[in-house]
Amino acid sequence: MSKITMIYALPIGLLLLAGCTGSNVSSSSPGYVALKAGNYAESTRLLEASNIKWPNSPIDELNLGASYQSQGRMDLAEPFLRRAMTHGHGLMPTETTRAWAKGMTVEEVACQNLALGLAPATIEGTATPCQTTLVVAVIAAPGPVAAVYRQTSYNTYFDFDKATLTPDGVTILRDAAKEILNDPDRRVTLVGKASSIGTDYYNMDLSRQRVETVRNTLIAAGVASSRIDVRWVGSRELPVPQADGVRQPLNRVVEGVVK
Repeated sequence: MSKITMIYALPIGLLLLAGCTGSNVSSSSPGYVALKAGNYAESTRLLEASNIKWPNSPIDELNLGASYQSQGRMDLAEPFLRRAMTHGHGLMPTETTRAWAKGMTVEEVACQNLALGLAPATIEGTATPCQTTLVVAVIAAPGPVAAVYRQTSYNTYFDFDKATLTPDGVTILRDAAKEILNDPDRRVTLVGKASSIGTDYYNMDLSRQRVETVRNTLIAAGVASSRIDVRWVGSRELPVPQADGVRQPLNRVVEGVVK
């Protein structure tokens, strides 16, 4: 993933709507205060801790993504911004750090941050920063486009040391099953993963349990087992770098790709 260092003078920070639950974000939250003040090292530290406590809070995810982005680390920012898009659909903040963001949902601000931070698609019309369905063009050399296919990612995240679905996971897999069932030629590849806390043997087994949970859920939704490919890798192919002893919610995942 690209690392861009020129555009991040205008990070986006948002506040949670009054009355919403699942986060402690407010105008006086230390992570938000540090982000708004431009103290990105401190905001990252505080927001990482908050994200561990509230792993599915779209406000925390958006603020943490903005904090990473402000330091030129789009490789770390992108996963959090994309999760904020999923979890923050329709959520309106009570405050923004930039006037132009007023009236935007969390999803829309995360999309804008991705558009600022990611390089444009190399093939015109094949992708935009906020597409959930990536259209990939396969080009013959020389010659025109030889084939075009769709590839959609459905990442299912789990609570610490768990292999049971969260409510978000149920929704994600319901959408994945619909897409697979709508096209008899499509199939899904699942890769189970676990964070690096714990032994290699334990994490391999935990990632196996997680991928089997996702596989069985898709089968229960009507997807034929012959259309599902699975493997599990424990903590050997982590999506996000993880320091020793630090919980990283994005590494507790089953990555699903529908082709």
